[in-house]
Formats: sequence, structure tokens, C-alpha cells
Amino acid sequence: MNWDDMRLFLAVARNGRVSIAAKGEGVDATTLIRRVKKLEDALNCSLFELTKRGYILTDQGQRLVRYAEKAEHFLIEAQNELNDERSHLAGTIRVSVSEGFGSGFLAPLLADFKQRYPAICIELVATSGFLNLNKREADIAILLERPTKGLLTTEKLTDYQLNLYAHGRLLEEKGVPENVGDLSPFTLVSYVPDLIYAPQLKFFEETALAQLPALRSTSINAQYQMLSHGAGVGILPKFLAAQNSELVRILANAITIKRTFWLATHKETRSQARFQAFIQWLHAAVAHHKDRFLDQGQ
Repeated sequence: MNWDDMRLFLAVARNGRVSIAAKGEGVDATTLIRRVKKLEDALNCSLFELTKRGYILTDQGQRLVRYAEKAEHFLIEAQNELNDERSHLAGTIRVSVSEGFGSGFLAPLLADFKQRYPAICIELVATSGFLNLNKREADIAILLERPTKGLLTTEKLTDYQLNLYAHGRLLEEKGVPENVGDLSPFTLVSYVPDLIYAPQLKFFEETALAQLPALRSTSINAQYQMLSHGAGVGILPKFLAAQNSELVRILANAITIKRTFWLATHKETRSQARFQAFIQWLHAAVAHHKDRFLDQGQ
């Protein structure tokens, strides 16, 4: 078997779309399909099934992925040992994150990662919801709950807190509330209750805010924009609210919510050099900016 054919097979297995895999490997789609067919002929088995959703691995293909990724890991280890590590780390890492963490914390820092590891492509999927690691929709996920199913390696990334905020101009107009009862003149900016994608985001069951008139959105970034333009009061992650110095924390003694981000990866790929590089960089970035996640002493 030719390792280049195996490398192209892995690209299709990880992307599911020939066009995307071909672009990432710098070959045309016809060549990629031909090389994968050559590998299938050499192994005398079918590795993929073509469906409406793209190329799906057969049972034999899934087995080959496990062996190919082990071989890839040892090749990268040898390469790193014999040469300068950074200059040879390459490939794509798809990272699934919550919308707020992805846009408010991670995205602004990725320029630093790219400068350190120029040949690694990061695909940041920052949405209201998460891709499925067990279905190989992503390589790494930063989740609100520790996963318990699948062949995954999980670790705690950081605790973070959420506070109640309002724009300073709005507080000048309506007055600074001294207790929860003083919030009655305000509009609550919050999630749409029946469209909340994770139970960890059901903040208002823990507060006395649920009875306020509301402006709602499924998007935390939309809520941030509403609050930044004086629409009302609302709960935001500390790291997101910190982007706007005119957002003022209120009722700090009455309302403080703590949650946890969990980092999850595939067991088979966790030890690969490019994933280790990203995970180590991410932990260092979070530690460096710890004050954006928690008040001092927490």
C-alpha cells in the first residue's frame, strides 16, 4: 500500500466530501477518487458508500481509519523527533464550540495560534449547538456538559461565570437596582425558552427574573447586541460582557451563575501532534486570560 493513497483516504474519511478533501490535499477531485479506488483494489474491499450526505465509511473503512491514524501518529512523531516540530505540523482541525465562547474568546486569539503553527488550518464552528464528535463531525469540541458516551477523551477546560448586566445609559435613565425587586421597570433580554439547546443555559430558573417582559433570541451574540444598545437587563458570560466597557454588572451579590467548559477529543486522535499543539495552546490561552472567566479568588 502507498502511504499517499492512505493519506488521501484519511482526508475523505475526515471530511466526507471529495471536493473539500481534494482542496485540502492540493489535488483535483478526479485524482483523489482514483487514488482511493486504487487503495480499495489493493485491499480488495469497499471503503466508502456514496450517499446524499457524501462519502460514508463502510465497516471496513472504519477499521482502516483506526490503523491509518495510528500509522499517521507514528509518522508525525518520527518527523517531530527528527526535525523542527512547528514547521512540520500541518492539517486541519475542526473545532466545535458554543457561539459565545467561539466568537467572544477564541476567534480573536486564533491569529496567535496561526502565527505559531502556520500550516495548521483551524475550522471554527461556533453555533447555537454542537457538532457530534462520535459521528466525526468535528475533531475537538468545547462543551457545556461533560460527555459520557463514545470513545472520547474529556478534560475540564475552565469554570466560567455569568452575571447580570445592563448598559450604563439605561441605568442612568431607570436607576441602578439594589435588589431583584427593583428590576420591574426593565426588560429582560434572554433565550427563547423552548429553543434552548443545552440545559446549562436555563439561567432564569435560578433567578427571579422570569416574570419580567422580555426580548428573546436563540443567539447569545444577538442578546449581547441588545444589551449593548440599552434594550434591557440580561445574563451574559463574563468573557463576553467584558468586550463592552459600557455594560455594567448589577446585583452582583444576588445573581452570579457558574458553569464549566469541557474539552473533548477522539481517543484515537488525541495524541496526534497537531491536536496536542492546539490543546496545549488552548489551555495556555485560557490560563493567561483566567480573569475574563472568573472573579479573582474563585
